[in-house]
Amino acid sequence: MFFETGSFEEKVIKSKNDNEKISRLISQFKPFIASVIQKKLCRYLEYGVDDELSIGLLAFNEAVNSYDKNKGRFLSFAKLVINNRLIDYYRKNSRNPAVLLSIDEENSEESNGSGVGLLDKKSIQQHVLDSENEAVKLELIEYSQVLRDWGIRFRELIKISPKQESLRKEYIRVARIIANDKKLLEDLTRTKRLPIKELGKITPIHRKKIERGRIYIISIVIAIIKKFSFLDSSILD
Repeated sequence: MFFETGSFEEKVIKSKNDNEKISRLISQFKPFIASVIQKKLCRYLEYGVDDELSIGLLAFNEAVNSYDKNKGRFLSFAKLVINNRLIDYYRKNSRNPAVLLSIDEENSEESNGSGVGLLDKKSIQQHVLDSENEAVKLELIEYSQVLRDWGIRFRELIKISPKQESLRKEYIRVARIIANDKKLLEDLTRTKRLPIKELGKITPIHRKKIERGRIYIISIVIAIIKKFSFLDSSILD
């Protein structure tokens, strides 16, 4: 897959009204769609068996085609659309009113940012924390998907991440050099390999050390170019 610069949201916008691109997105995010619905219903669901998952797929398609950057992070917006369509489905079919009430109340709180119980300072702080945690979770899903496009598994990245702070910072410096150099970034995109020879000319880090950190460096370049805000603060500081 070509390494497009810009955010995941820009990738979604470019997929609008393109059935082939949307189909790829849906295929990639089926686990996310299932997770959103299963969390709301508190039970396991299976594609091809449960109607709710079909509703989720259609809702995700709708979210892609109706998305713009004014609606915030795409996966947060998609989650809201999925929940709304799930509510519509239960209302139409008059099934399990208790579940419908639970989904409707939670969805209302997510939409307007307030709700019953969010009146005292401690509750407000917890609500903000929960919202931030959800945003981090959604961003990690996006990041994991982009890494997978490059043949990198998130679990693998965790295992090979440098233990020494000094080495981690060296690799981050190399990643920033690549991200800020059009030619180096194009070379990485075209070959899927670090331009080690070129890097050796502009950085004092030994080429063997750069080669050992290949996966980590590429992963950091992705985090920078794709503008993952929470990763920016947690990984790149």
